[in-house]
Amino acid sequence: MNVKELDELEKRLQNVKLLVVGDCILDRYFFGEVNRISPEAPVPVFNLKKITYSLGGASNVSANLRGLGTKVELMGVVGKDDKGKILKKLAENLGIGTKGILETEDRPTIVKTRVIAQSQQLLRIDWEENKPLPEKIKQEFQRVYSEVLKEVQGVILSDYAKGVFLSEAFCAWMIGEAKKEGKFVFVDPKSPDWKKYEGATCITPNFKEFKETLFKEGIIFNENMEKYARYLVEKYRLDFLVVTLGKDGIFFYHPAEGSEILPAQAREVYDVSGAGDTVISAMSAFYAIGLPLKEVLELANVSAGIVVGKVGTKPVYFKEIKEFYQKFS
Repeated sequence: MNVKELDELEKRLQNVKLLVVGDCILDRYFFGEVNRISPEAPVPVFNLKKITYSLGGASNVSANLRGLGTKVELMGVVGKDDKGKILKKLAENLGIGTKGILETEDRPTIVKTRVIAQSQQLLRIDWEENKPLPEKIKQEFQRVYSEVLKEVQGVILSDYAKGVFLSEAFCAWMIGEAKKEGKFVFVDPKSPDWKKYEGATCITPNFKEFKETLFKEGIIFNENMEKYARYLVEKYRLDFLVVTLGKDGIFFYHPAEGSEILPAQAREVYDVSGAGDTVISAMSAFYAIGLPLKEVLELANVSAGIVVGKVGTKPVYFKEIKEFYQKFS
């Protein structure tokens, strides 16, 4: 793409508004140094230098959309605690709509703490409670969802298996309502049981999740990706399927366009956390402005290549996509 085409895309993205629904996670980073082993046990002594917070899970999907220049509403559940306030404030500071972030005393805000020394992750500590949403929260969720749905072009369901989509019926209701309103629905799945995602426009598993879903169907993967992708698309009534392959890029299958693997675009890889969030965000944004699917996936692939070159869960920015094309095209 040339500079003029990229400038035009940037302007068009500013007219897009998307809804992200899913498990909101607060990512906390402990940055420091390790220079010795503890005399108390054979473990490294971590000397803490800095603590930072960033948006994770469905919240990171929203941050990526804002980085690309779209408008976005975020829906999810946080605890009535200080971490929930931090998450909401981080979202508001980025211009993310937060009227769909509901608070509950039923569980704490999900926090993933990563301990990093010399740019290497030493440990991850998770604080969470995985259980279905309380009925009162679910009813409020449905009310807000129905209201926001009318304002957006598409919906992203960001499933981290932390509670929002544990109810198959609730997930199916969200997809059904979106399709009734003529909105596309992209799903980033965690469950190998795709029945609850049936009827979505596209599901975007990574390769491991793709194989786990096939296994649940009683199928052992044997390298024929197009055959199995066709099976899943037909069974779950999808428009198309995208599988992220890590260092090998992105595979897609579309009934009318066939299948293809787009090679990875990463120049340097420091941290793959959040790369799947970036792919589904970029796909949704560029799909919403009506680009051909091949171009949508090329831009999503470039976005993922940029984000894995960053340490920590960070969004991609449209200016970085422009810089990539100017430098490497």
